[in-house]
Amino acid sequence: MELSDAEKLILTMLCEVHQHLDIAGDVDPKFVQSALHSGNTWGLRWKYGALYDGNARSDPPIVKEVVRILDMWSAIEDGYDALRSLDQDRVAASISPRQCEVKFLGFDSDTEFEHANIASFLIKDMQRFPKFAGRDIHSHLPSISIYRRMVRAFEPLQKLIGKGRLNADQLIALLNENTGPRSNFLKLV
Repeated sequence: MELSDAEKLILTMLCEVHQHLDIAGDVDPKFVQSALHSGNTWGLRWKYGALYDGNARSDPPIVKEVVRILDMWSAIEDGYDALRSLDQDRVAASISPRQCEVKFLGFDSDTEFEHANIASFLIKDMQRFPKFAGRDIHSHLPSISIYRRMVRAFEPLQKLIGKGRLNADQLIALLNENTGPRSNFLKLV
């Protein structure tokens, strides 16, 4: 959703009045302010879809990309956590000479600011992807090119498993997409 500067100012002022008067209602003024201040106004349509007509613009491509990455990492962590200890060890041994923790590390907040901002907004403000809540999701190293390779490998697996979980062999194949400029991508224990 594109808002003019004047509309953003008006909405911000209305939110402040709403909060100051402690008005009870269905619209959360803190959420609206967070969406406005973070530049994630698409979140307003997600949270308050009933207020918008059916012709609303689709989400920005970067939002869709971040959602796909978070979906993928949710499936990776769920699949890994569901494995028996022996299979977890096999996955770890296949992707690193030492035992590793298979965990979403986030985005580089310096070079991948938009991705990090959207992920943070989805997790903290929209309370989506609760698995990542409370984590530091700023990887401090560029990761988007790796995530894009992983997503391309994940999409066929996702169709294959449906609502099931990734098995050890699928996780190994997917996590081995972790090649390129960042050789120590997975956090080592």
